[in-house]
Amino acid sequence: MAFQYIVVPYDGSLHAERALEHAVRLAEGLHATLDIVYVDPTQSEILEQPLAIPTHELNAYFAEEEEDVRERLTALTQSAHPSRVTVLQGHAGKEIVRYAAHVNADLIIIGSRGLGAIQEWMLGSVSHYVAQHAQCAVTIVK
Repeated sequence: MAFQYIVVPYDGSLHAERALEHAVRLAEGLHATLDIVYVDPTQSEILEQPLAIPTHELNAYFAEEEEDVRERLTALTQSAHPSRVTVLQGHAGKEIVRYAAHVNADLIIIGSRGLGAIQEWMLGSVSHYVAQHAQCAVTIVK
């Protein structure tokens, strides 16, 4: 099967870095579209708590954070063309699976563990969720 559309979730962890490097090389070799997805948990975590912050300040904070993430990821993937950076909010596993289905991805390349401390002793909960629920092929990178 020739992969034409690859989605790679990125959270800044070492495993995500390795997955991104692998995805960039594969996308270059296959001339595939590479879509890097960053799921920002901050907004969903913040919005679960009572807020004393004006909505316009909160929106400005999220817009600035999203732009910073886009700039970092775009710099990391300059050699992979075409590539796109997408920032989502919510539960990482669910959003990655939903997004990959939405764009008809052929492959998701994901790091085996993320930034969570408890995930040091087991397969990361996000990568496990993605592997179990994705409608396309999933490669988990250690």
